[in-house]
Amino acid sequence: MTMLLAAAAVVAMAPAVPALMPGDAFIYSDGHVEQVRDIRRRSVEWRGLGTRSHWRPMHPVLPITTWTSGRGEGRRTIIGTPDDLWPMGPRRRTHFRVVTEVRTRNSENWVRDVEHWTCKVGNTGLIKVKAGSFLATHISCDRHSPTTMRLLERHEWDYAPELGHHVRRAWFDYARATRRTVELVSALSGPAASPDRLRALARTANAKADERLLADAR
Repeated sequence: MTMLLAAAAVVAMAPAVPALMPGDAFIYSDGHVEQVRDIRRRSVEWRGLGTRSHWRPMHPVLPITTWTSGRGEGRRTIIGTPDDLWPMGPRRRTHFRVVTEVRTRNSENWVRDVEHWTCKVGNTGLIKVKAGSFLATHISCDRHSPTTMRLLERHEWDYAPELGHHVRRAWFDYARATRRTVELVSALSGPAASPDRLRALARTANAKADERLLADAR
């Protein structure tokens, strides 16, 4: 009963947007790093261990809005009311469209794609991951075909308000019948989130991920 009341209190006090600061870094079990580079208005600039970065809204379920890569660049427009999920509360739901446009380095033409998403907030409870135990709220989002509304993909997050980020994430691709899950192995901020420290933690996470793959193959 005490745990349920504590969980409810966390949901009730959850800020409208996550409390992130430049330099905050999160290392996941597949070895990838997400570090806050800058915060402007309601958007966060994230980077990994390389020099490239991307922008995305503060709300964790919303996709990357602008990015560049060796092949070209991309941008997204979100149409709808995704903010209806916040402040997070049980059974909150929303739906929105995502318009994605990409172009290669050698082209001036943008290629356009439209996605339909529905999201809902689930239960809050104690989640144990490699980085520790956190009170986290479960959020799931489904992507549907814009023509047939067939379910194509599901993304799930276990979001910890105390960190302002997710401690576990899963992807389900129904067309390919594949699933991927990652969990938080470390969260750092300030001087502790130095490039050398982040690289070392990422290497360790990668090595352990390879060991798990080998064990599964036996």
